[in-house]
Amino acid sequence: MGGAVAAVVNQDEAHYSSIPNNTKSSWWRDPCLRWNMVHCLGLCGTLFFNGYDGSLMNSLQSIDAWQEYFHHPSSNILGLMNSSGFLPGLIVCWIADIFAHYYGKRLTVWIGSAFAIVGALIIGLAQNTGMFIGGRAVMGIGVQGTLVVAPALLQEIAHPRYRSRLSGMYMSIYYFAAVISSSVCRGTLHLVGDKSWRIPALLQVVGPVVTILMTITAPESPRWLEKRGKSTEARAILAKYHANGDLDDPLVAFEYRQIQEALLSEEANAQTRYVDYLKGAGNRHRLFIIVIVSLGTNWVGNGIVSYYLSPILDTLGITDANQQLDINIGLQTWNFLCSTAAALAIDKAGRRPLWLTSTAGMLVCFSVVMALSAVYAQHGQQSVGTAVIPFLFLFFAFYDMAWTPLSYSYPVEILTFSMRTKGQAIFVFLQTLGMAVNTWVNPIAFDAITWKYYGVYLALISIILVTIYFKFPETRNLTIEEIAVIFDGDRAFGGHTSDVMGTGAGNSGHAYGDLKTAENIEQTSTASV
Repeated sequence: MGGAVAAVVNQDEAHYSSIPNNTKSSWWRDPCLRWNMVHCLGLCGTLFFNGYDGSLMNSLQSIDAWQEYFHHPSSNILGLMNSSGFLPGLIVCWIADIFAHYYGKRLTVWIGSAFAIVGALIIGLAQNTGMFIGGRAVMGIGVQGTLVVAPALLQEIAHPRYRSRLSGMYMSIYYFAAVISSSVCRGTLHLVGDKSWRIPALLQVVGPVVTILMTITAPESPRWLEKRGKSTEARAILAKYHANGDLDDPLVAFEYRQIQEALLSEEANAQTRYVDYLKGAGNRHRLFIIVIVSLGTNWVGNGIVSYYLSPILDTLGITDANQQLDINIGLQTWNFLCSTAAALAIDKAGRRPLWLTSTAGMLVCFSVVMALSAVYAQHGQQSVGTAVIPFLFLFFAFYDMAWTPLSYSYPVEILTFSMRTKGQAIFVFLQTLGMAVNTWVNPIAFDAITWKYYGVYLALISIILVTIYFKFPETRNLTIEEIAVIFDGDRAFGGHTSDVMGTGAGNSGHAYGDLKTAENIEQTSTASV
């Protein structure tokens, strides 16, 4: 293409997918896209060790050797064992944001993964309850720290054609790990002595090790580099991973110019501090969504099933350890399949339809679960207790439709670059706080009032459903820079919305217009095209 980029399309009809790009149509046939996919999936691995850990705690409760070794922990101790993996996130989320700001997101992911490795070793070698809880706390530092930066880095390095689906896959990896975890526990169930629980506990190290290996050559966020004044390196990374090294590629020029305009706009509008979330209707709207999604991820009924399936099955008359582990394996496999299908359909279905259908379906299914549990508690009919299980599967099918693929990707994509890890820090803090309370309170409340406790979640799901209807906008087919227009209007891109996006900015028609040479773009990033 030479030194100049002069591709022009109609601004009313163009979309980033129609911009010429030096890549093949399928990622597996293209060198740069294959590496881009490896690095993005490596970042998804930060949810792998989170998912493995979550399923592990569920499965361990069904292993007699674990129960005996830790003296059949009471509801209070069991709650502490679970929540100790989340409590460190109340502090480490803020540290991760600061560290990522100064040293980059990539290094933050590696350090968090290293903490997860150390924590897994302590858990697997634990000699008493205190050491087990301490190991989960160390692992929690790593897990919660990576959750602040990994989803953001994934969206910032992913090729725009695959960004939505890859970010949707982020949470699906959780269930892939859960399937492996529960299967390992099932396989070691009948081993003699401590091996039955120590082997699956020690295997937690595999996840963070694989994450480090898959991201060791991953690029730093080009947005972070541009923010630090490393413009040449930022553009080179876009070219390397989005256009096989072609610096004059039209899509690379389009992405780079959007990044420049967005960063200038953020500085002009003072969107760089936590307090800025309280300034302006757009940021307050973003903060509101962060709060709802972060707390909702574990307070829509899934938390009680995800971490306390074994006690739930006990109340339904299903007490055999083999049966409980088989049901857990089946449930995690079901979750992985459903959430993966939903992640692949994000762009076609749209965010709002998925959010609304998902939450409404959960409300219906949880109502049936509560009703059947009440009948079983009163009459003790085994067939009624067994009937709860398929509705638990249906409940998670609806949960996986939106709350799995969108819980991390949606809040991340609605945030501007300078506010992204800060928003994730708020997200992880609130999610961790909600999860810690949830996992500590659930066994106590469930022991006290059994099936009646489901009523609390029915009320919460109803409130969240109404909130989603009125407050969650559609973001389909927009780049992460363009989504800012939905919240900030003309303030996005420093008032140059039509220049950067085209006249259809608020909908799905947006263009890259007359792209200039690389030199002109760098010199006139705020000029009209």
